[in-house]
Amino acid sequence: MITFLHVFCSVAAWIGFCYMLNSYRRNRDDPALRYLCVTFALSGTSFTLLIPAVWIRLDSLIGVPNITALLASSGVTCLVFGQQITLQYWNHPPAVARRKARARIALCGLTLAATTILFANLEPSIRHPEDFSVYEGHSAYYFTYLLIYIGVYTSGEVIIARTSWKSAKETENPHLRAGLQFLAAGATLTLGYSAIRLGNLFGSLFGLDFPHRNELSWLFGNTGAFLTIVGFTFPGWAPRLQSAYDWCVRFLAHHRLYSLWATMHRAVPEIALSPPGRRIHDFTTVRELEYRLYRRVIEIRDGQLALLPHADCTAVLRAEAFARKSGLSEGAIRSVTAAVAISTALDRLPTEQPSCSDLRLPGTTGSADSDLDSEVAELLATWCELRLLIPSGGRRGTSGPARPLDRAHH
Repeated sequence: MITFLHVFCSVAAWIGFCYMLNSYRRNRDDPALRYLCVTFALSGTSFTLLIPAVWIRLDSLIGVPNITALLASSGVTCLVFGQQITLQYWNHPPAVARRKARARIALCGLTLAATTILFANLEPSIRHPEDFSVYEGHSAYYFTYLLIYIGVYTSGEVIIARTSWKSAKETENPHLRAGLQFLAAGATLTLGYSAIRLGNLFGSLFGLDFPHRNELSWLFGNTGAFLTIVGFTFPGWAPRLQSAYDWCVRFLAHHRLYSLWATMHRAVPEIALSPPGRRIHDFTTVRELEYRLYRRVIEIRDGQLALLPHADCTAVLRAEAFARKSGLSEGAIRSVTAAVAISTALDRLPTEQPSCSDLRLPGTTGSADSDLDSEVAELLATWCELRLLIPSGGRRGTSGPARPLDRAHH
C-alpha cells in the first residue's frame, strides 16, 4: 500500500507541476507561481524518491545506503517552507512577503544543514526503503534528526492550515475559497503523520510498539499531501470544470427537449427556424449549443402560445383545481395544466376553431424575468406530464387529463 501511495502522489505532484509551470509561463512576474512551481517539483521528486525501486537504484548510484531518505526529507522540508512563502505572497504586499520569504529561506537552510550533519553521523549498512524510520529509531543521531525534521514539518503544516482557514473565510472568490479549504484540510491531515512519527520516536524510549504505524503514518501524510496539491491548483482548473459541467447540462437539456419541440413543430410548423431533422443528427450537433438551446425554448413557448386557444378550457381548469386540491407545488401545477392544455389542443386542433382565447395558465410561465435554466426545468417537467397523455408522439382525447390527476391524488 505504501508504494501505491507514493506512486499516486508522485504522479499527482508532477501533473500539478506541469500545470503550474504552464501558468507561470503566461505570468512570469508572479512570485507566488514561481514558488509553487518549485514546491510542486520538490513534492514530485520527494515522492518519486520514496518509491522503493527508485530508492534502491539511487542508493546504488550514489554509493551511500539510505542517502535517498535524506534527499526525500530535505525535499519535504523545502516544499513546506515553499508553501508557506506562497501563502505569504497571497496574503501580503510583495515587499512584506519578500521579507517573510527571506526569513523562511534562512530557516530552511539551517534545518537542511542540521539534518545533513546528523545524517552523516549515522552508519546505515542496509537499505530500508520502506521502514527506514523504524529501523533507525534506536540511533541517538537519528532521534535528533527526526525530532528536528518532524518539528519543522509540523510547525510548518500548522502555519499553513491556520493561514489557509483564515484566508478562506475572508475571500469572496468561491473557487479560491474551496482551494484554501482543501489546502487547510490537507495540512491538518498531515498532522496525523507527525503524531504517529513522534509517537514512534518517543515510544521507543519506553519500549512501546505501535502495530502498522508506518503504513498509517504514510496514509495520513500522503492523503494530506494530495489534498494540498488539489488545494493549490483548484482555483485554476475549477472554473474550467464548472464550464464543462454547465456545457454538459445544457447539452443534455437540449437533447431532452427534442421530443417536446418536435411535437410542437408537427402541430405548429411555423415556430421553428429550421425543421427538426433526424434525432441522431440533433444529438451530434454541438456547435453554438447555448444559442440553439435558447432557440429551442423560445420555439416551444411559441408553440404553447399558438396551441393555447385550441385547448379544452374545462379540462385545463379542472386539472388545475384538482392539482391544487391535491397539494401540488406551484411548479407542478404549471406543468400539469400546461400538459393538459397541449394535449387537448393537439386533439382539437385539426377539427375545431380556437374557442379558449381567454385561457391563462397559472404562474408566470415564459415571463421576461425567467432565466434559461428555470425555463428548461419547467419545460422538461411539462414534457414528463405530457408523455402520460400522448402515446409516443401520437394524440389522445380530452379524457387524457385523468392520468396526471390520478397520480397527483395518490
